Amino acid sequence: MTVPAAKTEIVEELGEPTLLLPFLVTRGLAANERAKYLLSLVQAARNRADHPAGPVAVLRAERLAAGVRDPGYDEVVATAQRADDGRYLIAGAARIQRELHTAIGQMLAPLTAAGVAAPDAARLAALSAAAREITGDLVDGDYLDAIASTNRRDGDSPHLLVMDAHRALNQLQGRLATESVDGAACYRLGEGDRELVAAFMAGVHETEAMKFDHPGLATTATRDGDRLVIQNDLGTTDAHVVLLAVEGLAATLTYTDVHPRRLRFFESMLAGYDVDWSDAQRRHGGAVLGEHHVAVARFVAADTAGLASYLRRVGSRLVFVLDWNRARKRLTPLLGRDAAIAVLSWAAEENVGHLAWLSLGGERLIYDAVEAAVTVRARYGEPLVDVLGRDSTVAVTKFALRAAALGRLAGKSARLIHDELRVEVRRHVQASHQRLLDTSAEHASLIVECAQALHGALLRLGAPGGADYLQRAAVRAAGWEHRADEFVIAQRRDARRVDGGGTVARLTVTADDAVDSLEEAVFQLTLLAPDATGAIPPLLEPVAAVAVRAAREHLKVVELARHVVDGAQSEDLEDFLLAIERVGILEHDADSADRTARAALVTQAPEFRSLYVADGVSRTVEDATDALLRSALGLRDHILGLVASR
Repeated sequence: MTVPAAKTEIVEELGEPTLLLPFLVTRGLAANERAKYLLSLVQAARNRADHPAGPVAVLRAERLAAGVRDPGYDEVVATAQRADDGRYLIAGAARIQRELHTAIGQMLAPLTAAGVAAPDAARLAALSAAAREITGDLVDGDYLDAIASTNRRDGDSPHLLVMDAHRALNQLQGRLATESVDGAACYRLGEGDRELVAAFMAGVHETEAMKFDHPGLATTATRDGDRLVIQNDLGTTDAHVVLLAVEGLAATLTYTDVHPRRLRFFESMLAGYDVDWSDAQRRHGGAVLGEHHVAVARFVAADTAGLASYLRRVGSRLVFVLDWNRARKRLTPLLGRDAAIAVLSWAAEENVGHLAWLSLGGERLIYDAVEAAVTVRARYGEPLVDVLGRDSTVAVTKFALRAAALGRLAGKSARLIHDELRVEVRRHVQASHQRLLDTSAEHASLIVECAQALHGALLRLGAPGGADYLQRAAVRAAGWEHRADEFVIAQRRDARRVDGGGTVARLTVTADDAVDSLEEAVFQLTLLAPDATGAIPPLLEPVAAVAVRAAREHLKVVELARHVVDGAQSEDLEDFLLAIERVGILEHDADSADRTARAALVTQAPEFRSLYVADGVSRTVEDATDALLRSALGLRDHILGLVASR
């Protein structure tokens, strides 16, 4: 394992030298591989320049095995040549020299830390001072001989120092007497330490499957005097480390992170324990570490079992901070910032995490499923709360995270996981259709209220207190009309992304004409002269009574439509159609009642003002029943179309 420089530096910054030595040894052994590769590279380049007609040694496999990422080194041998003055032209020769000395320095660092007398840094300093300055990528042959020499009689060389340091590193690694406790690299453990390390590792193993191919979660543990120290490197992010120092029943946790939001998220995952967190400190660790944040938490257990439980909890939470910030950024366009963090918290508590979801495309996975499930496509990056609604968006996102994690664990293909998500989105789209009809039902109930208010006002017209009742009815009807408009506006907004949603919204607009007409009819009654009201109620009451029955049947139509869409039995569909039939019959009855009323008004109205108002009321009520029929018939066609498409 190659240990990033930042990981070693952050452990050193946090003041844990006992953990630093195994890091340094591991890094030194990795540096040995790089040093050997660089020495082989310059020798192969020299050989190529001396024998240009021979085969070219690319050394790509050796480069990758040594952990050197720069593919530019693969061209060094092929481009090497002899200059006119006899020197060798080797691309990047000065850089190769610097990196060779750096690698040797990393090999010597653990030896110095462990107090090994030889080899020491003084040899490297002497070789660096004696090294010739390389300009223009031109190198003397004598110098190439000197750096690669293994003959001690000719003096010291980088190659000899690499050999000696490697031998000393192997000896030091053996003296550390490393053991493994459930996968944790441990050394110098004391009595009772292994049980605590095992508790921490039980937590790591509980959830580590959720990291899939993501690197990280390597654990090291050792005893330092009275303390057991456990460290986890948390992936490849610089300055992202967890340290646990256990002394007696007290555990001091030090968490470092470059992202303050992720730090707070980690704190929240330990909320079930009585943990005393310090205020996070902002630190700057130079060019390698950069700016990062450090928080310290102290937990004191009541007994050993409580301490082991806490260590297990800490270990089990680590996988959920890997790539957390990237997941947060990818979820925010879907849900908004706060909801995105809430979903990540849910995913952690459910032990499914977010890494599988990221590996399958993240938010693209959800957008593709939505585009496949709705008629009008969601634009990539558009908040899905505007498409599915907030509750459905959160539910679909949670389903996606769970399906991705469990699906990958079960070996399901990406296509199968996508299809499962598409079915889930379709279910929520259908639920959205149901919610549209819920709004239509609430709107229809307001039509019933307006019709009943009109009928009640007519029954009381001319009676004691009738005028006051009429005024109150007019106010209530105006309020219901305003509320009905709000339902129409909200439904239009919600209908944009629902299959057939536009049709439902248009039918509600049609039904809204009935609310407008009935509210207008109540208002017109207030224009009647007080002394002329006595002859009006008997003429208009039959028209209003039909309107009440029509409004109630229309409400029944919408309520039954909700059951039909929800997959109810065939009897519900039959009742739905019968209710529509009754709305049609009542609309014809309203026509007849309107004509009868207007014919009677011509002969019985006491004066023109009453005739004018009463005629307007009758016509307006008839318009309302006509609107109800048009809405009911449109809903019939829409619902039957949905049933046929199942």
